[in-house]
Amino acid sequence: MSQEKTSFPLESTVPFASSNNTTIALIAVFASLILYACIPILLKISESDLTANATIFNRCWIATAMLGCWNIISGIKKQSFTVQVFPSNFSNTWFLLCLLGIFSVGHFLLYARSLTQTSVANSEVLHSLTPLFTTFIGWMFLGQQFDRRFLLGIAIAIGGSIILVANDFSIALNKLQGDELALVSAIFWGGCLLILEKLQTQLNPIIITTWNELIGSICLLPILLIGGDNLIPTSGKIWAILTAMGIIGIFARILITYSLKQLSSGLVAIILLLHPAITAILAWVIFSEFFSLTNFLGFTIILLGVYLTTLSKVGIKKGED
Repeated sequence: MSQEKTSFPLESTVPFASSNNTTIALIAVFASLILYACIPILLKISESDLTANATIFNRCWIATAMLGCWNIISGIKKQSFTVQVFPSNFSNTWFLLCLLGIFSVGHFLLYARSLTQTSVANSEVLHSLTPLFTTFIGWMFLGQQFDRRFLLGIAIAIGGSIILVANDFSIALNKLQGDELALVSAIFWGGCLLILEKLQTQLNPIIITTWNELIGSICLLPILLIGGDNLIPTSGKIWAILTAMGIIGIFARILITYSLKQLSSGLVAIILLLHPAITAILAWVIFSEFFSLTNFLGFTIILLGVYLTTLSKVGIKKGED
C-alpha cells in the first residue's frame, strides 16, 4: 500500500482508532438513528394538512432559519462575525455542498414519490442496499479496504432488512417504476453519506448542516411552486410538528456528520438500516400498529449484522484529536 493511500483522509483501515472517540461516534450514530426514526411518525401526522413534499420544504427552511440564528448568536458571543460560514476552499467545497444539497433533496423527493407507486416494503428493501453502494464506491474510488467479517455483517444486515418487511414485499410489473425510484433514492442517500464523510474534514458539522438545509430549500421551492402544492400549514399543531421535524433533522444530521470523523460511511449506512425497525416500534407504541414476530426477527438479525461490522474494525478510522 502506497504512502499516499495510507494518509488518505477517508481511509478506513487504520487499526489504531481511539476507543473513546469511537464509542462517542457510535453513540452519535445510534442517537441520530432514533431521531430519524421519529420523522416518518411526524410526517404521517403532518400529511393531514400538507403534502409530503411541502412538509419536507417547510422542515428545510425552518431548520435553515434556526441554524442561521445559531450562527449569528455564536458570532455575537465571540464578538466576531468571522464565523466559518463560507468555505475557504471555494471550488471544491462549494461543489460538494451543492452536490450534498441536491442529493439530499433528490433522496427525499424520490423516496416520497416511490411510496405512491410501490409498497413501503419494496422501498425499504431497496433502501437496505445503501451500504452496498457506499462500500463499493469507498473501495473502488476512495481506497477503503474491508475484510470478510465486515462484508458478512453487511450481508446479514441486508438480509435482516428484507426479513423485516418480507410479509409485505412483492414483485409486480405495476410497481416497477416505484421500485426504480426507490433504488435511485437509496443511491442518493449513499451519495449523501460519502459527501458528508469528505466535507467533515473541511467544515464543522453545524456549517455543513446549515448549507445542506439552505440549498435543499432553494432546490425544493421551484418544484413545489410548479406542482401547485399548498406551502402554508393551516393549524398551529402542524406548525409545531414542522418545527419539531426541523429540530430533529438538525440534530440527526449533525450527529451523523460528527460520527463520520471516526466511522466510515459504509459502517454508518449499515447502522442506519435499523431505521425502519425503530420506526415500526415507535408506530407500535404511538399508533398501536402491529409489530409481528417477523419484525422482531428482522430487527435482531440487523443488530447481529451491525455487531459483526463493528467487530471487524475496518469501518473505524484512526482517532483524531
